Amino acid sequence: MKFHFHPLLKRFKRRTAVILPKDIGTIIALTGLSKEDVVVEVGGGSGFLSFYLARIVKELFVYERREDIFEVLKENLSLFENVHVINKDGREAKEDAYLYILDTPDFKEVIENIKDRTKWIVVYLPHANQAKEAFLLLKELGFKGFVVRTILEEWEMDDKLLRPKHKQLVHTAFLVFGERQD
Repeated sequence: MKFHFHPLLKRFKRRTAVILPKDIGTIIALTGLSKEDVVVEVGGGSGFLSFYLARIVKELFVYERREDIFEVLKENLSLFENVHVINKDGREAKEDAYLYILDTPDFKEVIENIKDRTKWIVVYLPHANQAKEAFLLLKELGFKGFVVRTILEEWEMDDKLLRPKHKQLVHTAFLVFGERQD
């Protein structure tokens, strides 16, 4: 499947794997993000998710602890005035926000630190056992949670044929959602 990225993303330098539009769209849709929202992203990587979020939300704080990745991220996101790129560990995040998105192996520690600062937490995780850990932790902390995996399937089609393409990228990650219950 050919991924359809926004043309500006083709200019981004890449130092890390990126979150794909199929997962980005799921996060945006299921949390109901709007132009009034403040969002914190922990583990900014190359900034693909940040790019889409910055175009929607009021203010975006992006934490990236690795200096080498931080420099690329800062350059990639320099066109946005509503984005604050922070070279610190996400466990130090202190912002009150509508949504925290975590793409870090330290997700448990981050959740413990931000649980009272946000309405939504979304954790992006590659493995099912990690998704289970995140879900159970969010539940224990009083969040209503659910886990999804977004599958985007491309089909071959002509006047005689209609079938799924043989080669597909199906699994990218599990998205663990937690909504604080007030």
